[in-house]
Amino acid sequence: MRGIRKVYPGVIAVDGVDLDLLPGEIHALVGENGAGKSTLANIAFGAVKPDAGTVEADGTVGLVHQHFELVGRLRVWHNIMLGREPRKGAVVDVGRARSRVAELAERNGLAIDPDALVEELPIGVQQRVELLRELEREPSVLLLDEPTAALAPAEIATLFATVVRLAKRGTAILVVTHKLQEVIDYTTRVSVMRHGKIVARYETANTSVDEIARAMVGGELPQVAQREPTGVAPCFAARDVSAGSEGTTVTGLSFEVHAGEIVGIAGVEGNGQTALADAIAGMIPYTGSIELVNGGPMIARYRASMGIVPQDRHHEGLVLNWSIVENAILGRQNLPGIRKGALTDWRAARADAAAIVERFDVRAASLDVTVKTLSGGNQQKLLVGRALIGDPRFVLAYQPTRGIDVGAAALVQSRLIEARNRGSAILLISFELDEILAIADRVLVMYRGKITGSFTGSEIDRGKIGRLMAGLS
Repeated sequence: MRGIRKVYPGVIAVDGVDLDLLPGEIHALVGENGAGKSTLANIAFGAVKPDAGTVEADGTVGLVHQHFELVGRLRVWHNIMLGREPRKGAVVDVGRARSRVAELAERNGLAIDPDALVEELPIGVQQRVELLRELEREPSVLLLDEPTAALAPAEIATLFATVVRLAKRGTAILVVTHKLQEVIDYTTRVSVMRHGKIVARYETANTSVDEIARAMVGGELPQVAQREPTGVAPCFAARDVSAGSEGTTVTGLSFEVHAGEIVGIAGVEGNGQTALADAIAGMIPYTGSIELVNGGPMIARYRASMGIVPQDRHHEGLVLNWSIVENAILGRQNLPGIRKGALTDWRAARADAAAIVERFDVRAASLDVTVKTLSGGNQQKLLVGRALIGDPRFVLAYQPTRGIDVGAAALVQSRLIEARNRGSAILLISFELDEILAIADRVLVMYRGKITGSFTGSEIDRGKIGRLMAGLS
């Protein structure tokens, strides 16, 4: 790539970038949210046309998107072979397609059921489908945009084992990521973007996480807020809760979250976390009770004042064609202060949105731009800001730092701790064990839909938690 430039209304996304990828290397591209990384990857793939510059590739280019581009109602084999289905006369040869997918999955060490419906798969398995779809094309250049943002540690190891095998076969690989330890562990070179430019390049063996992080943010990282003593009164309670479909259920869960406490749910994805979150949010039926203590059952009027950070910002959290203002009040539009009689008070709504943008460093040209024009990280910061504004009594935070850079993650974690210090009860569901250990006051481990361990204060032990996450005693 030579002299790549791309300008969108109000922002220079990529500004004169040169980038080389070599056969057999794993090259990391890192930077703050909105630095231009995903835009550059999409230009390399050919999905976005640059305003200036040239792209040359020796062979085909494949891109695994940050937000999966799968057809949920089709089966795994059909998603992978879509548009290239083998045929027997005028009809699709399903047997050959299934065999091709099974062989492809086995060769790349990515176990998968070719007949599974994609919409029923957890995010980690959908990631495999997205990757296998690109590998079926046998690209000589493979671009991975935030490939591990929603993966558990074991799934990350599996993914990179595949990536290393591909590199050894001569594939040139670019990994766009915010996870700097992955950069150190798996890549050979790293390029750092800031404000649309590449500002630093390193041989990975000769750098460190701290050096890369400082280059990303242009200085020292922000410090995470300190926890302060708070009350211990119960605020949220789940009693004997069961919910979910076969294979992704929670069974007989009971726990409390106190005011001024962050309770972290640790566990490998697919052990019932989504069913628990959906039951709390009122999205699926459940048995047992879910209630705000001294507030009553979590019926609509209580959920309306609850802060929620959903797992999937695109499908569950934001309306991408709406403005920042409209998204900032989404789900809160009937609350006092936003509602004026039968109408929305748009002056109050804009003030609300402006407060979120300022407090959570959401970078946008104006409050009126559509959310789809924001980077993924700025979308996530908007989502977290909406959940925390107004100091809700209870906050459900599902993967709150998914897909955001180290500086933005520190900011989000600080805001969660500050909300805790002001008395909010926070349930944190995260597949990043480091995040849970960093900010949770109490850790619950989930395995196969049950809570298998509880740790508080000095009892919190990474080794013991890791063993319980794997189903070991």
